[in-house]
This record gives sequence, C-alpha cells and structure tokens, in this order.
Amino acid sequence: MTGKEGFSMVGLYRRAMRALPVLITALLVPVAAVGAVGGFGGTTHTDPAEPPPQAVADEPVVAQTEGNGSLRQINVLGVSQPRVERSSVESHYVDLGSGVGLSTNATTDRLQTLAMVERVEAAETTTERRERLRAAFRSFEADVEDLDRRQTTAIRAYSRNEIGAQKLLVTLVRISAVAEEFNTRRARLEALAAETPGIELNRGRLASIGNRLSAFTGPVRSHAATVLRGGAGPTRFYLATGAESITMTAIVDGEYLRESYRGDLRNGGGDAIELEVALDIVAASYPIIWNTTREQTQVFGGGGTHPVRIAHSRGDLTAFVDSDARVLYAEHQRRPLDSVVTDNRFERSDNGIRLSANHTYPGGPVLIQAVDESTGEPVDADVSVAVGSGEATSIGATGDDGSLWTLSPNRQYTIVVETLGESVELVIVPGATPGVERVTASGGTGQTGNTPAAMPTASAG
Repeated sequence: MTGKEGFSMVGLYRRAMRALPVLITALLVPVAAVGAVGGFGGTTHTDPAEPPPQAVADEPVVAQTEGNGSLRQINVLGVSQPRVERSSVESHYVDLGSGVGLSTNATTDRLQTLAMVERVEAAETTTERRERLRAAFRSFEADVEDLDRRQTTAIRAYSRNEIGAQKLLVTLVRISAVAEEFNTRRARLEALAAETPGIELNRGRLASIGNRLSAFTGPVRSHAATVLRGGAGPTRFYLATGAESITMTAIVDGEYLRESYRGDLRNGGGDAIELEVALDIVAASYPIIWNTTREQTQVFGGGGTHPVRIAHSRGDLTAFVDSDARVLYAEHQRRPLDSVVTDNRFERSDNGIRLSANHTYPGGPVLIQAVDESTGEPVDADVSVAVGSGEATSIGATGDDGSLWTLSPNRQYTIVVETLGESVELVIVPGATPGVERVTASGGTGQTGNTPAAMPTASAG
C-alpha cells in the first residue's frame, strides 16, 4: 500500500475512475451496505461512591458508565484538545448592526463583480478585451488568497482574546458570503473567456478555486448568517481555535452541524491528484462512514483541492483533500441527533430528581435528561451550565419530555437543573474526540495535531 496507489478498499473503482476527466468532475457511486448498523444500546450503572475523573473534592459526586459500543462514533476533523488555544459555547442572537453590515457588504461585492464584467465587455478591441480579462483573473486570484488570510487573522485575534466570539462569528459569516460571491465571479470569468477569441484561462485553476472557496461556506456559517440577520432564533455555537484552524458546531432543528478548517494542514500547492487518491484518503479517514450505507458518493476534481461528498445513512459529509499535502484540511458534517452516539453517561440523584447527561466530546452533542426519582416521569426543569469554576449560565429548559440537547464545552463543566425550588448538580468531564487520523503520502497514519500545548480557555454563555 503506497501513497500513490492509496488504500485498497476502493480499488474496485479505480479503472472506471481513471476514465473520468479531472476538471469539475463528479463521481456518483451508489454503494450497498457494507456493515450492519446496530442500535444505541447501553446499560447505566451508578455508584454514588465513585467520583468522576478529575473531579475535585468539593464537587458533587457522580458516576459514569461506558455504553456497549454497538454503534461507533463517526470520526471528526478538528482542532485537537491539546492544541485548542481558546474556545467557547455561547448563545448568539439577531444582531441588527451586523445583519445590515452583512447585507451592505454583499451588495458591494456583487457590484464589484458586475463592474468587472462591464469593464471586460466595454473593451473596444479583442486585444484590449483579452488584456482586461487576464487582469481581472489576476485580481480575482489575489482576492481569493486574501480571503484565507482574513480568516487566519480573525482566528488569531480570537485566540489572543483580542476579539470575542460574536465578532469572530460575524467575520466568518462575512467570509462565507464573500466566498459565495467569488464563486459567482469565477463563473462569470469563465463565461467571458469562452466568449473571447484567442484566450483560454486555466480551467483547472478555476475549478480548483471553486473547490477551495466551497470550504468557507459550510452549514454552521449558513445558520449563523440566518441568526444574525434575524431569520432564526438564538442558537448556541461552539467555537474552538488553534493555529490557523477553527472548529464550529451547532444544534439546529434536530441536527448536529459541524465545520472544521485546518489551515495548518493545508499546503495549497502542487499538482492535482487522481480522484481515486482523494477518495482513498477520505475512505481511510472516515472508516465508520465508509463501512455503512452510502446513498451517494461524489468526488470533485481540479487543482489543489478535492472535495468529497458522501450522503450516508447517518448524515452527510463533505471532506476537503489538499492535493499537495494529501491530507484532509476541512470538513462539513450534518447529522440527525438520533444518529449521534451519546452513550457515555453521567448520572446523579438529589432532592427527588435524577439527572443524567449522555455526552460525546468537546463541541459534540450532549443529551440532558431530568426525571422524578420516585416515579420516573419527566421533569420540566430549568437548565444551567457552568464551565470550570465560572458562573452558571441558563441554557434553556428540559420541557415536557424532560430532555434538552446542548453542546459540550472543551473542559470540565457542571450541569444544574432546578424546578420548584429543588435542584441537582452534575459534573461532566468531556470525552475524547474521535479525531480523524492523518493519512500520509506513504500510506501511513498518525493523529493530526497531537502536540501538547497550553491549556485552553473556555466560557459558556
């Protein structure tokens, strides 16, 4: 097994794939189920005398149990815990100022695209048109490079505590909107070139730029834009940053949304790789997805970035492969909450209330449940979360079914539920993230980003 040939699990597709062109090519591979998917099972055993790992002496006593593992966690790309420089889980609301600013900026970007088109079309000679088109393409490439730098600058400012989570979120939404407009501009450039005699822009380069821009337009940013503009209610977002990297998650309408961008892994240069190599890397990085029912697999080729999109029985994944480094550097995931494994369980009873939390990993979903200890009936209780030694902040209520989904912070936290003057507290130690392994060019693997770093800061709001 070599870096050139990739992993053997997709070798059956190679001959067919070699016949496909490399430019903006989509490969559709309907695949039958490879491995059976079990239920969510798991048995809870509580022991009031057993404290959780890392809990301090004066914190509430809890007990933890591991599930039976009948359904395994899906791997995720992200900033590994030791490398997280700053993180937060906060509610964000409609921001009229930011919403207006986003709309104004979007209009400005659209006008710039139209101005570019008008300038090329206004050329009086074919020679002048070609020169203006080449200049527009060079300017466009520089603008795309600047977009990456703008994201890195915002990430570093947040990591250094120079800006807050709200400002970072607004900046990321702004970058997403610019990326969408840039893809429109890219298409207009390609159309202008097709209409201009004697010029042929590098279509592979244009395809690569389009693939690269799509990494900035994920499901979390899309929902954040809706929230900031007032199209959706308050939403809690998890943000975690590291060197040139960010992970964002949210829970929206019964789905877990996740985006990660690892700028520290991306090289952005080198020659395009074969589509099958990109598919091999994704298959090896997400074995749980690869070995479950896949309704559709699409591989998009072109230049330095290869997006691979897989619609599968437990959700939807788009993974971005860097052609030069031959590693994943970004991912978008959308998962129904009932498909997420949350069988790491903490539980505690007090004041007639039994509180439990089935959790995953930092930035992942947590199911909080409160029931009457004597009857087992659901309890509608107010829920607050305190991160580390910070103050508890209200995050909602369990409602009629006694349950509430939320996101796990990046460090130990305490859940507090209260109803009719009675309360119970539960200390949670986040589980280990099922991180994507880095698939090297030689075919080996190793955990991405596992170098120890300073302890992260975290907050909840």
